Amino acid sequence: MSNAPSLALNGVHLEYPDGTGTINALDSVDLSVRPGQLAAIVGPSGSGKSSLLAVASTLIRPDSGSVGIGGVDVTRLSERARAALRREKLGIVFQQPNLLASLNAVEQLLISAQLRGESAKTARQRAIGLLDLVGLADCAGKRPHQLSGGQRQRVNIARALIGAPDVLLVDEPTAALDHERGAAIMRLLRKVTDEFQVAAVMVTHDIEFAALADSTAEMRDGRLTALAAA
Repeated sequence: MSNAPSLALNGVHLEYPDGTGTINALDSVDLSVRPGQLAAIVGPSGSGKSSLLAVASTLIRPDSGSVGIGGVDVTRLSERARAALRREKLGIVFQQPNLLASLNAVEQLLISAQLRGESAKTARQRAIGLLDLVGLADCAGKRPHQLSGGQRQRVNIARALIGAPDVLLVDEPTAALDHERGAAIMRLLRKVTDEFQVAAVMVTHDIEFAALADSTAEMRDGRLTALAAA
């Protein structure tokens, strides 16, 4: 495992308008995640977890502080350069898979690959391999309505990995699943973090699932505090 972080937030501060004043969504947040490390972020609704993911994914530029991805301070990049970096360096697993109803599982991955300019043959081989990795080798030709909630989330994870990202950002991956399927998705995230050596950050409401992470921190009122290991 490399000692250099793939994702590094240093002194990140973000404010939102709130009536006549402002609210601190992120208050001097520091976070460092290395390749092969899975970091879990827990905390109540409205604590700043979603803001942290938005900043880490370069979708929102913080008011101050730095966001480093692969050693590059993305806060200094233009919007066009940040968009290019997202395509090349980041994989995002959304809470809701948002799969396209008209496409089967392998086609969901191929669209992302084609946006990166990959050849159709290479992309298809990689897409089929990823579906096999997440346990969906027999479901490549199925459309979203033919898949269970857990299977759709597995497609979501495979889609995020198709670009071979350095950083994987995961938003409440088990929120819509029962406990058994949620636990299976958590084991899968642990597996892909290890196999792909990505720096993974997962926001979760379930402290039990956070136990599979290498580190756990709590977000509360915009502040991030590391939790001691059990």
